[in-house]
Order: sequence, then C-alpha cells, then structure tokens
Amino acid sequence: WLKSTPHPQPTRPPHIFRGHLRPSVTGALCSRRSGRAEKDQMSTLKDALPRDESELGRNRAMHGDKSYYYAHNEGWEVPKDAIVRAGPGVITGGRPVKLGPDGQPEAQPAGSQDGADGGVHDEVVARLRSRVDTLESEVAKTRAGWTMLAQFSFSDEGGKCKVYVEAGDLEQREASEEGDQSFGEAAITVTFSKRSCVLRVVSVRTDGSLGTRRAATFMCETEVVPDKCTYKVDRTKGRVTITLKKADELKKWKGVTTQKM
Repeated sequence: WLKSTPHPQPTRPPHIFRGHLRPSVTGALCSRRSGRAEKDQMSTLKDALPRDESELGRNRAMHGDKSYYYAHNEGWEVPKDAIVRAGPGVITGGRPVKLGPDGQPEAQPAGSQDGADGGVHDEVVARLRSRVDTLESEVAKTRAGWTMLAQFSFSDEGGKCKVYVEAGDLEQREASEEGDQSFGEAAITVTFSKRSCVLRVVSVRTDGSLGTRRAATFMCETEVVPDKCTYKVDRTKGRVTITLKKADELKKWKGVTTQKM
C-alpha cells in the first residue's frame, strides 16, 4: 500500500475571503468611490455671487452705515481726533513688541519707532497734549475770573419764593473828549434746576471787551418747577429778581443758601 499524502490546500489572495472581499478592503473601495462622488458634486458648485447680489450687499445698500454688516466696510480709517489708550496689556496696533522672559515688554532702543506707525503715534500724542493744555488753560481762566454775588434777600410767598440779588452796575456809559457817548449793558444768564438756580452776570465794557464776571448758585429747600421759574432785571437799580415756583406749594421755606464756586 502506498502511503497517501494530503493534497495541499490552494492559497487565496489575502483580500479574498470565501469568495468575498475582506471588510477592510470593502471600506477602502467604498471610501474611494464616495471621494470620487464628492469631487464630482463639488465640481458642480456655482461661483460666488457678486457683492451687490449677495445678502451682505443688499443689506448694506439698504441700511448704509447702519447695516448689520458694518464690520465689512472698506476703507475704514482711524479718526484724527481719536483717543488712543496705550499701556501694559493694551493692544493698540503697530509693530510687534518683543517680550522678555518675565512676559513684560522689553525696553525699545531710541529711534525704534521711526517708521510710519511711530510717526502716527507721536502725532496723536502731540495733538492730545495740545488739546489738554488748551482745556486746562480755559478752565483756569474761568475759575479765576468769577467773583461771588453775596448780597441778596429772600421772600416766601406761598406757592413761590423770590430772591432779590444785588448785581451792582449793569449799565456802562462813557464819554470821550470829542463828545462821543458809548453805552454798554451787562449780559445775564439764569439756569433753573429742580433744586438749584445759577445766576451769572458778565459786564461788557464800552470798547466791547469783557469786564468783571460775577455769579451765584442758590440752593432750594425743596424741588421747584424749572419751566415755571422766571427772573426780572432792573438795570437802573442793578437788581435781579428771581422767582422760584415750588413743586409743593404747601411747603414753607425758611430761606435759600448759596454754594461756593
């Protein structure tokens, strides 16, 4: 008897499993097919709409600078009078700033801001300083030029109160050597608030220049009705009569006080 030997089993390619493709190979082929399908679909997309035909363009054309898409405006520039806040941790644009090991900006050598950004920064700072100096000068002149009107009397008349203020000379008159006559009258302003009244008197010289400036702030005991308050000027006597209309007509006042300027 001949010894029988088993026949060798036929080998299959690694991607064949009982007549079917392996799952891993199937997924790869499907992904390739889906990729081709997506590429075919993407190739059918239309070009982007022109700006005037898009929703952004229509909204901007309808609402102008009040459009919801205001951030898409072209040609935006920093206003010349803009106040630029600078300091540690504040980003104001310009060149990158080198940080040290501690995370703080390193000291920049002199002349490192000679570019366009440095010039704009210097110009803005110069304008701000000039504006601040002008405002401080105006405030100093205003505070130094006013004197207080201290002479006044008070009268409670039920639903209203009257304050009689002695304002001094409200008329100016001068005669020249040639016989010319010049006249001038003081300018008076009165501001009524719910709990106060401010009287300002500015005399005008005959040459048109400003003379003395006097003022007084009267504090009311209770609220008044500003649009019902009035004043009257007697230029001959140099007196200003202020009538304060009470909000509570039954409330009796003991007087009015003045506030320091």
